[in-house]
Amino acid sequence: MKWTMTLLTVGLAACGDDHAGTATDAARVDALTPADGPVADAAPTIDAAPGAPDAPLPVNGLVLRYDFEDTGTVVTDLATGHHGTLTDPAAWSEFGRTGRGLAMSGATPATQYVSLPNGILDGVDAFTIAAWVKLDATVPWARIYDIGNGLADPANRFMYLTPNGFSGPNADGVHAASYGGSAANEAIVASHSLLPNNVWKHVAVTGSGGTRTLYIDGYPVGTLTGGPTVAPHEMEPVSPNSWLGRSRFASDPGLGGELDDFRIYNRVLPQAEVADLAWPKFDYAYWRFDDGSGTTAKDSSDYAIPTALVGGATWTTGRLGGAIDLAGGAAGATGPHVVLGANPIANCTTSLTVAAWVKLRTLTPWSRVFDFGSGNTAFIYLAPTDGAGMHFAMVAPSGVFDLVSPTPPIAADGAWHHVAVTVGEGGVVTLYADGASVASATSAAVHPLDFNGVTDSWLGRSRFPDPYLDGSIDELRISCRAFTADEIADLSRR
Repeated sequence: MKWTMTLLTVGLAACGDDHAGTATDAARVDALTPADGPVADAAPTIDAAPGAPDAPLPVNGLVLRYDFEDTGTVVTDLATGHHGTLTDPAAWSEFGRTGRGLAMSGATPATQYVSLPNGILDGVDAFTIAAWVKLDATVPWARIYDIGNGLADPANRFMYLTPNGFSGPNADGVHAASYGGSAANEAIVASHSLLPNNVWKHVAVTGSGGTRTLYIDGYPVGTLTGGPTVAPHEMEPVSPNSWLGRSRFASDPGLGGELDDFRIYNRVLPQAEVADLAWPKFDYAYWRFDDGSGTTAKDSSDYAIPTALVGGATWTTGRLGGAIDLAGGAAGATGPHVVLGANPIANCTTSLTVAAWVKLRTLTPWSRVFDFGSGNTAFIYLAPTDGAGMHFAMVAPSGVFDLVSPTPPIAADGAWHHVAVTVGEGGVVTLYADGASVASATSAAVHPLDFNGVTDSWLGRSRFPDPYLDGSIDELRISCRAFTADEIADLSRR
């Protein structure tokens, strides 16, 4: 049902968790978020030579961890004691992702970077490399890391991650490569999309044999299978030709931006563990729906919004991990739906993102993906179809805003489809389906702050006598920032 009253614009809450904390020499831990995974015990040690300090052993496969909480030129490794060297102490920043971090200038050639020591890849075949990064600008070929032996082809071996690299026709984007002595022996995986500037983003690369997966914010945005096998241990000895923030090619710029929590594991972390490392704090609220049992679902963010399955909502296999399954129901009945116990848009002012994966069994007009509001005076919703197209509406005392796609962009075909809506600069509202914009218009009268006080927040249920959603929902993210088109594209990768 469409309610014509006053215009509305939505703003969503940001979320996250300071799950890692600040480890010390006395407690070297591989800390995942307490909400999403166990915190490992302090690292065991082995006896060193008499008078020498004991050396920590890897915990849970963690072989390098730089938290960047230091001063001076030594960058402490909290995993196995492979300390790095910072070229310029002026790069230390008080404003890392967690505590302190590095803020590098992006000069060409690089002047602020971390030199990595030998031994960090000894015995490493399967791997995960992960870090938080906040870019000042997206400059081609700057490096998050560049690690290798510095030899000439065909003995040359190196691996790198750049926020903007070229990997095919019109395919700029986050780009990870492992080079094995020739162009024919290079494993490349890319997102084909760019990271936003001035926003903390988590990036990770996993690999084993000829397989590589690239993650952004815990979501797999690119996968290579059947590629050449270039094992990390082949890169050793890596000193003095390996860095964070610097490329091995003099013409490439240094990294312009901030870096925090850099890690190397000697195993492929599963997607759920990568998502733990990418815990969003207050960047956005995040429901993975991986709980699998019971009648509550966890908001994997610092908002920790209580969430309940009611009316017969159940669990099913999701786009990633698990998902919520809603069996539908007639208008006026008490059908299966999800109740968010707190307003997810309570802190929003001018911007919004709501993004989720949905799988429909039936395409029923006016059923809801979400419906947040108070009675019929202030509400916002997304309907997969109103009978004509996908319908996003915002209603508040200040006005009414409706945005409808030309046709329903997702089908009841039993397949997962990604849907998203953003409210951004100047009130521009964009509706996405499977990563593509399907409708856009400007909301002049209604703003997200109009919904700071709404009392009902539902998934799969309408506030009007409309049918319940017949399908599944997974990977719901709600943010008070308008995600870029590239970010939406990343979240929609199949």
